[in-house]
Amino acid sequence: MQLENDDVRRPTLHCTIRLKRPLLVRGMTVTVTSNSSRFQMTTAAPVFVEFRCNRCWYSNCADTEACTEVNCRNCGEQLEVPEATPDRIARALALLEQEPDLIARKEIPKDSEATLDRDLNDQEIVELARKQSVVPLNQMDFTGYAPASVVARLIASLLDGAASFFSWMIGVFFIVWLVKAGIVENPLETIRLHKELNPAYFVIVGWTPALLLIVQWYLLATSGQTLGKKVLMIRIVSESGRLPGFLQAVVLRNWVRALLSFIPFFGLIDLLFILSASRKCLHDYIAGTRVISTL
Repeated sequence: MQLENDDVRRPTLHCTIRLKRPLLVRGMTVTVTSNSSRFQMTTAAPVFVEFRCNRCWYSNCADTEACTEVNCRNCGEQLEVPEATPDRIARALALLEQEPDLIARKEIPKDSEATLDRDLNDQEIVELARKQSVVPLNQMDFTGYAPASVVARLIASLLDGAASFFSWMIGVFFIVWLVKAGIVENPLETIRLHKELNPAYFVIVGWTPALLLIVQWYLLATSGQTLGKKVLMIRIVSESGRLPGFLQAVVLRNWVRALLSFIPFFGLIDLLFILSASRKCLHDYIAGTRVISTL
């Protein structure tokens, strides 16, 4: 550290600060405190942003200015770096922590020069379509998708309710068949004679609804959709545009809502929230999610 004191009224301080990790935001104010003084400075670190390739949907990160042309690390497609937004910076930080070398290349890969300088033939188009179709769903960015309509969400809920109803009916029909086959006693006779019902009957009736519930939770955790939402082509995503995962989609959005439903009028208030401009129910705010249309 060196202090130049040529100008008594305006001393200049030169110092070097070593950081444990690179700064990802230009213009960040850093405060340096010593025993007797406190200084502030503004960083000039590059802005890392995450963006997708228009051809292969591969995640790229770049630290160059917006509108700069770079090449996709996966297919070599020429891309334009978008403006730095808080969500793109946050996604870049998460990606760079997992894969530090995830920076878009400025040079065109040798194996992609041929495909960039001419039109693609049918076989190459099919191959590119295959690559795009196998992009992991948990890497897709749903930022900017329109909210799902009230009608679509209502129909999806009705379809999920119908699926639950039929799963219970399967259990009932199964136990009726067991009674007619003489495998188990009639549950009504069991209640009349023993004044109680064997717990085995609940297992027989409830195994199909339990199986359906597990399937629905799995679909929510992995794709943000239930069976009804898949039919209506709507999806639950987090506020950052990513899949919500088990914690947000199942625990916070379903289990917590089920507990809060014991509060008087909670269900009505939760339902009325969907009429707002954001089309978000109260449980969406609790879980930090939103429902989008993928049409």
